[in-house]
Amino acid sequence: MANGQSKLKVQLPNQGWKQFLTARDEMLDAYDRARVHSSKRTVQTGHGNVAEAEFRKWLSDFLPKRYGVTSGFIISQGVPNSQDFVHYDVIIYDQLESPVLWVDGSSDSSPQGRSMAIPVEYVCGVIEVKAVFNKRSVKEAVEQLRKLRPLMGISKPSVHDYRFYLPKNFFCATVFYELHKKDERDFAALDAMLDGSDLRGFYGGYILRPESIEKYSSGRITFEYLDEDIAPNNSSLLFWANSKCKKLNELYLRASLLHSETHFSQFAFDIIALLKGNYLPYALSSMYGFGTTDWENGSAVSTTYANPEDVKKYREEVEKIFGSGFYNG
Repeated sequence: MANGQSKLKVQLPNQGWKQFLTARDEMLDAYDRARVHSSKRTVQTGHGNVAEAEFRKWLSDFLPKRYGVTSGFIISQGVPNSQDFVHYDVIIYDQLESPVLWVDGSSDSSPQGRSMAIPVEYVCGVIEVKAVFNKRSVKEAVEQLRKLRPLMGISKPSVHDYRFYLPKNFFCATVFYELHKKDERDFAALDAMLDGSDLRGFYGGYILRPESIEKYSSGRITFEYLDEDIAPNNSSLLFWANSKCKKLNELYLRASLLHSETHFSQFAFDIIALLKGNYLPYALSSMYGFGTTDWENGSAVSTTYANPEDVKKYREEVEKIFGSGFYNG
């Protein structure tokens, strides 16, 4: 290049990857404080409310300012007034174009503590937030998202051009703050994720903190299509796991859970790609904030969750080929 400068290329780990993760840490710190306070109460709901509010705050700070973030209601001109309003934890909407039909909440409520009513045609995404990943919470989150089904039709042009349905690029997802060690064999939780697979734009899920030894690790739940019905061979949700397969015409669909330090940045930039309509399930939406402790320490492969005996055998086989001093530099 001109002036003797070298050409830049993608670096792993990416610059500032740990700093990017401070937002995740701040959400979890606030959640932990609320959980301690909530444990002293008969009805323990405070930490769940904080989880929702903290996630909305992070998302509002992170997203391009075109997008507003609120809890509240989605209003369609095609739904009769006799039908009850449905409340959603996180609504992402086009705040440059959308009116706010009304605001619920006291005058001293923070912006993250108020609920807004947003016209359906300006709603870009809905996310349900739960404290813990297990079968019960997954079913509750998916059932709540399924209430969007009447709004997921495709609008046809009309003389009056009324808007009745969610936009073409609409997406929905689930977020869970924790996966506990005691729930590591609750594989039915992954099976329950499949109940949302027929929802238009259903992304899957994200787990901020699995109970593991990796400080920055988080879980990502995605869907994959298979040519055959493969029975899950699971040992723990804290390692990796697959759901049962669901038959879809000639293919099979399953939910997969993987853990990595890269998943917070992947989830964050997947949201932006979903909003812009250019999300690809099997491609990285961005390299910003992409990194792991292993890469930082000069290793390309993580063996954190591997069986120690398998790691030992692998190293022995590699050293047979490359020499006994291969792992000592």
